Amino acid sequence: MDRPTDYNFSGNGIVYGGERDESPKMPSVKYNYQNISVTIGEDRIRVTNKNLFVNTDQFDCAVILEKEGHFVKKVPIDTDVAPLSKAEYPMPFALPEEPGEYAVTVSFTLKEDTKWAKAGHEVAFGQEIFSKKGEECKKKNPPVEVIYGKLNLGVRGENFDVLFSGLNGGLVSYRYAGKEMIEAIPMPNFWRAPTDNDCGNLMPQRYGQWKLASMYLTHKTDGTFDDHPPVIKQEEDSISITYTYHMPTTPRADCELTYQVFGDGTIKTKLAYVPVKELGDMPEFGVMFQINADYDQVEWYGLGPEETYADRTQGAKLGIYRNEVKDNLAKYLVPQECGNKTGVRYAKVTDKKGRGMLFAGDNMSFSALPYTPHEMENAKHAYELPPVHHTVIRVAKAQMGVAGDNSWGARTHEEFLLPVNEKLEFEFSFRGI
Repeated sequence: MDRPTDYNFSGNGIVYGGERDESPKMPSVKYNYQNISVTIGEDRIRVTNKNLFVNTDQFDCAVILEKEGHFVKKVPIDTDVAPLSKAEYPMPFALPEEPGEYAVTVSFTLKEDTKWAKAGHEVAFGQEIFSKKGEECKKKNPPVEVIYGKLNLGVRGENFDVLFSGLNGGLVSYRYAGKEMIEAIPMPNFWRAPTDNDCGNLMPQRYGQWKLASMYLTHKTDGTFDDHPPVIKQEEDSISITYTYHMPTTPRADCELTYQVFGDGTIKTKLAYVPVKELGDMPEFGVMFQINADYDQVEWYGLGPEETYADRTQGAKLGIYRNEVKDNLAKYLVPQECGNKTGVRYAKVTDKKGRGMLFAGDNMSFSALPYTPHEMENAKHAYELPPVHHTVIRVAKAQMGVAGDNSWGARTHEEFLLPVNEKLEFEFSFRGI
């Protein structure tokens, strides 16, 4: 009998069914199809016109300067690049000498309305990032008060207190301005909800041990019910506590999670893992937090505005973006990994009054969704997702690429996998705001 449907493969494409809203894949496709490309240097701009018949003078062109996501200036320039040719133009301004991170974007937009888009619609862009280094101002942190208990370790500081548990193996409480910020122990995470491409190339079967490692890692000593005691180190203006977690893999592997608490409420966090060759690479290397669902507003300084992945960053721009947690849940027919942001320098997750948590790091991967990877993986339709109880935050060094050469066997390219031949370390910080 002939099968009458290809199921969710029938929803493959760059727009959703129904209203044909754009899916998060659209910016990457648009960027790779654009007929004008731009190479940006500190003092020169090279424009390559790949159009067969259209000169670049048919479009408005502007050079935009931003500092750490904030607008500085926009300067229009005239370009006259014939079809299938190149030209160079001087940068219309000098980069500031003031230390900071600067984004220079060259944008081509429609001069007039057309049948397919309005005037001002961007048809092509290029962006380059420049860093001006300066001396770091080392601030003096207020002191921390440490309370040693039989099973717990408490830390108090400026407007915050935290509680670490030896019995439960992690950070069990972080209160800022009198309000509890976390609702579950932050734990190392190595898993993502498999995508359609993942299922097509049997990723869940090949990487399944990392799902178990994420769900069942423990601080208990192997073969006993004894706790593996954390290592505590007091310093002049901070205190650090390191937990060792054992993972139920074959062969067994361990990872370490270190919290360093400062007096202003900042907790510098470090996840470390020495790769076990037989286990290979993992889908993700990071830490998962669960906070109250009232924290539903997201702001990030990184690539955007749509989701990005290691092998899908083209079409994104560095900037400051805002949305709601629910907006990061892509409307795929089968719930799966979505909503990731790459190149993140900082991210805020807050309630509507602006209270919440700030995460900061160097080119992190970051996501804030209403569900854990396991909850999404267990649902075959959106209506099967459970009621929303938490905002689930994943802060990661990296996540493997989403692949897509085809969806029936092609794997993620090697350059977009996490390395397995070197120690993995990931540092970031978080604090209440």
